[in-house]
Amino acid sequence: MSKRASILRFYEDLARDYDCRFNNPRLNYMRSVEKMVLLESLKPGMILDIGCGTGEQSLFLAKRGYQVVGVDISREMLLKANENAKQGKLKNNLSLVLASAEALPFRDKSFEGLISIFGVFNHIPKADHAFQETHRVLKSGASAIFTVVNRWNLTWWINALLKLKVGWLISSLKSKEYTVNGLWTYYFSKNDLKKLLGSIGYKVKIGSMLLFIYPFTTRNLLFYEKLFIIFEDAVRWKSPFNGLGYYLLVRLEK
Repeated sequence: MSKRASILRFYEDLARDYDCRFNNPRLNYMRSVEKMVLLESLKPGMILDIGCGTGEQSLFLAKRGYQVVGVDISREMLLKANENAKQGKLKNNLSLVLASAEALPFRDKSFEGLISIFGVFNHIPKADHAFQETHRVLKSGASAIFTVVNRWNLTWWINALLKLKVGWLISSLKSKEYTVNGLWTYYFSKNDLKKLLGSIGYKVKIGSMLLFIYPFTTRNLLFYEKLFIIFEDAVRWKSPFNGLGYYLLVRLEK
């Protein structure tokens, strides 16, 4: 099975319980940061959401008066997003399109803004071409917001060192590609993104999310995690912390 086919199959299967699976206090904190940055960065107008999934960010923007076009490779995800839009009475502000980020079915300079949240570009085999496509469909002066899983995220490396997972460490130093539970993933670093996106023509600013917090723990936030969040909010965009979070938060301007 090709990378693309296995990724599609993974997300088609995931659609049924996606909304409840990725719901815990740590991810909820990350969502709050993402939404704050979206509102700070995006101008009024037509927004493209690449890898919209079940519509979390698309619907958030639609509620605030943006016209949003959500794109995903998974028909099942789009069906769920459509249900959520109906429930929220937001159908007039949201259009959904079955398409790949590698070949966006839109004219040049069609959108005032663009988003792609929760590591979508980690699962695009030709991500460099997909990033070029985002630049093509954005109007001059438009902004884009991406989040991607970080190759050098601090919590993973500390965990691997403490558990003496020598094989993991060697493998991670040698390769940026992994397949876990059938899902192919490419891990970006801050420097990778700055070089790639800068070469396309974007002005690039990168920050971190979940700097000292592992995102997939379901228990309530512990006291020290709340302190970590306060610290993270203060240093999110500052070096070296902006390259060490579990997720990289990428703010672009065309």
